[in-house]
Amino acid sequence: MIRVLLSPPCLLVETRWGIPRGFDGFAPGPLILLRPGADAALLAHEKVHVRQFWRSFGLMPLCYLLSRRWRLRYELEAYREQIRHAGPDAVPACAQALAHGYRLGITVQQALGLLMAPGPAERKARS
Repeated sequence: MIRVLLSPPCLLVETRWGIPRGFDGFAPGPLILLRPGADAALLAHEKVHVRQFWRSFGLMPLCYLLSRRWRLRYELEAYREQIRHAGPDAVPACAQALAHGYRLGITVQQALGLLMAPGPAERKARS
């Protein structure tokens, strides 16, 4: 299945190919690859990465690959959105994935703390 999404502008492809081992979705730029049967929460996660791509004028993949700090920032934003769609029961699995899937050098406990801390939007709303 191939679909054009308008928000954010991207192409969504349901496929078993081109997705890194151990993942169910991948967003290289304005393209989202999802394994068949992926849920709406994962799609929301990948859409965040597409927004990050557009927001960074296409530099997001380079920052992601070269900087652990930026990779953590990008994944935190995406996992928080995934949790928002999946519900609080998804937090442990997201923390596990964050701690072990991205070469970030953090523990599951640290990932839990980061995921549960208020993000930039929540901090801005409080001030």
